[in-house]
Amino acid sequence: MAIAEEKEEIYMMVLTYALEPEWWQSEPIFRSRVVARLKQLMRFDAKEPFFRRSYKSLRHDCDLIFWLASRDVEALADFKLAINKSVLGFAQPSFSMLSLYEDSPYLKPKMKLSETLSGEPLKYFIAYPMSKDPEWYLLDFEERRKLIAEHIGIARAHPEAKGIRSYTTYSFGLGDQEFVVLYETDSLIAWSHVTQKLREAKARKWITEEAPIFVGITSDLSFLDPGSESSRQENIV
Repeated sequence: MAIAEEKEEIYMMVLTYALEPEWWQSEPIFRSRVVARLKQLMRFDAKEPFFRRSYKSLRHDCDLIFWLASRDVEALADFKLAINKSVLGFAQPSFSMLSLYEDSPYLKPKMKLSETLSGEPLKYFIAYPMSKDPEWYLLDFEERRKLIAEHIGIARAHPEAKGIRSYTTYSFGLGDQEFVVLYETDSLIAWSHVTQKLREAKARKWITEEAPIFVGITSDLSFLDPGSESSRQENIV
């Protein structure tokens, strides 16, 4: 008798913060110390969470975005508190999303979920909550599977879709949304074109929420310390 492979349990969290105006007028030594603490916190080590990335936000209402993943939800909570403590006095939390990263019920997995998170970060990150009309869940499963297959087919067939990474995560009972959808790409132009094409998918009829949308640029957070050498190099790139 074959033993069923144990499913991976991975929690994900997206956190955003808005800088206080006073940050840019603060003493350079203070900024450097805060940025150093944040960089140390985001540096990978053997402790949970096993996945952590930071971004410079392009939204009007937040400046920092953190994307975290862990097999232990308590570790995420502790890590969130550590970030809050590090930014205390110069930034305020503005939004957060908690979700489960699980295999899709409509697709056969091609690799372990943790393996999909092992690549080097791409230049841009997009994240947003998503919910569906209750009527969607009353459809026959096979009909839903076909609608999802059409949606995926449209995305994969698009000539600019190559290189875009997607992660569908689930928030049922964990947040205000039902899903948190996450993407990585090296081209926002390609991403926008593929997204526009996906508006033609029939499954769009049942989507009720896709806001707010957060777009970030991969960053080691050096931009927070304008006087540092790494900040100058990051801005040049």
